[in-house]
Amino acid sequence: MVECTSGSGILKKTFIGLLSCLLIGLLAACSTNANSDEATYSVQKEKVMITDDRFLIGATGVRNEKGGWEDILPKALYYEFTLKQDDEQANYKHDKDEVRGSILPDKDLKQASIDVLGVNIFEKNQDTYGYRCSIKGFDDSKTGKVTLQYYVGAEVKNNKMPLAPSDEELQKLKNVANHATLVLTRDDKEIGRYSLETLKETK
Repeated sequence: MVECTSGSGILKKTFIGLLSCLLIGLLAACSTNANSDEATYSVQKEKVMITDDRFLIGATGVRNEKGGWEDILPKALYYEFTLKQDDEQANYKHDKDEVRGSILPDKDLKQASIDVLGVNIFEKNQDTYGYRCSIKGFDDSKTGKVTLQYYVGAEVKNNKMPLAPSDEELQKLKNVANHATLVLTRDDKEIGRYSLETLKETK
């Protein structure tokens, strides 16, 4: 027995098929986004130092008295964290553009910053010194680095950044630099906090 199907029936089945495919695609996209939102990191290593190494922290451009540009070499409290992805690499596809790190200081680190530099350099809105975050690696592996640098002054007098305190004063800041928490965010949403003293995730 041969079954015949009318033209309207074919169109109806085609429409239902397309609708089903669309719904499946939307559900898959939602699932991918959900996984990306929930994908977390573990902190494997940390490095903390006061440095003026321009290969690590760069230089800042300022205008001189003649109106031209010149590079000013700053010093910075430099943090480097080795991170490991806890989930599938596909869930971290856009993290180099969206993930940021920042330091949440304990009260003694905050006070040391105020005592040595006159301001809490970890405040988001302070513009006396400046702050930079970058992500490296993760291209061919699940391991990479996030670096944070909190500028603590320039080595020569300029009209943009205060002069850095003495090495002895900056050592007071370095001594308590790990009395803090690393906060990771993705697209401005917090995804993890990690103690700098234990490298373990905290709530």
